[in-house]
Amino acid sequence: MDTNQAIQIIHDNYKCEGNSFIYYLHEKSTFDTEGFWAFYDSVVALVEREELKTAELTREITGVYQLILKYFVFHFDPADGYVIAGFPKEYIGYIERVEYALMAYYSGNMRLVIEDDFELER
Repeated sequence: MDTNQAIQIIHDNYKCEGNSFIYYLHEKSTFDTEGFWAFYDSVVALVEREELKTAELTREITGVYQLILKYFVFHFDPADGYVIAGFPKEYIGYIERVEYALMAYYSGNMRLVIEDDFELER
């Protein structure tokens, strides 16, 4: 993935714009698998690009991760009317993927996101 495209996908998610994963979670109450992988791949595309890692970009990536976790919690809260359509049974695998993408991004260690190391496959 091109780094400019990766940064744009991260910005769109952070701002809940376009057809981003967060837009679908927030506005459509829908788990968009394609949007999830676009966000994940965007973070992974920047793992070894230290010169592009600004405080703002890091804040946006972290903010999107926090939103993902919040919406998942809202989905499971019986007192909250928010329900995510198409919510995956293997949601823990999705959380794990984002978690490892963030750890790889923060550390610059691409080994943390080797595809063979995850149960969740695309």
